Amino acid sequence: MWQLSSKTNLGRNIMKSTIGTVSKSICMLLLTSVVLISCNEIDATESNYRAAEGADNAVAHRVSNLSPATGDPAFTLEPGDPDLEWLPCPEFMPDDCRLAVIQGNPAERNADVYFKLQPGTTADHHWHTSDERMVLVSGKMRVDYDGQDPVFLERGTYAYGPGGLAHVAHCLEESEDPCILFIAFEDPVDALSTEEKPAPGSDKEAFILTAEEVMFGDCPSFMPAGCGLGVLQGNPEEHDADVLLRLAPESKIPKHWHTSAERMVLISGQMRVNYQGQPPVILEPFTYAYGPAKLPHDAICVGPDEECLLFIAFEEPVDAIDIRGGNLPHGR
Repeated sequence: MWQLSSKTNLGRNIMKSTIGTVSKSICMLLLTSVVLISCNEIDATESNYRAAEGADNAVAHRVSNLSPATGDPAFTLEPGDPDLEWLPCPEFMPDDCRLAVIQGNPAERNADVYFKLQPGTTADHHWHTSDERMVLVSGKMRVDYDGQDPVFLERGTYAYGPGGLAHVAHCLEESEDPCILFIAFEDPVDALSTEEKPAPGSDKEAFILTAEEVMFGDCPSFMPAGCGLGVLQGNPEEHDADVLLRLAPESKIPKHWHTSAERMVLISGQMRVNYQGQPPVILEPFTYAYGPAKLPHDAICVGPDEECLLFIAFEEPVDAIDIRGGNLPHGR
């Protein structure tokens, strides 16, 4: 078994600001086509891989820039960021396979990682304890899940892999670039070879979706005309759902907040997100962004010609609260 261990998030581009404190009070909206609710209040084996030397210094740096609103900063990150620390993959994977922690503690829930394979290489038969919620940000991949037809991923394809379901991942030889896969984990990050431990299997199926296959419903009424929201995976009334947000060029979402943290990848277009008390965050295609829970922000699809498609992995039930009517997180 393999597990990453880390004391800190390795994401960079952290916004330097402080904001007021927040309580755990919650107010949810009702979406028309994406079902949300309206309410008030709301043994792991020894690790073989540990964070690179200097993690304690990274912790000190990060803590100094935390937003008191949630205990987390907003930040963006790209696979080519020079500060990103690429660690070796498990021994059963190719020698040049690499993994990087983007956000969170991989020994705990809700960590995000980049997984990188070189063209023509294969991650042999393995499985994970956690479900994997994924977007391919570079290259071309084929994944063979036990008992299913192969799935083929192009850049921008969303993929869902159930925990316990064994699979083999190939970065195709015709891929011009390394295959880099964004993965949002729900449970602690691990990868287990089936030669060492048989996979338990799953009653759920793996699948992929492209933006063209997503069925979009209406956004909340306070959002701009042409805004669409599509559920990729999960029940938005419950934990750990994934959605795709669509914005028309030059359209703006007014200031709002979410009960949940948002773990995001921009699929197309260009966006500017203004988190309260922090410098603007600029998202180019395939930029990763982390948005803390309950931190008010607005967003604009910069345009002028290309719509914005934003993948969002939620941890809590999906909501969006318009603050223009005074619906601020408690204590603001």
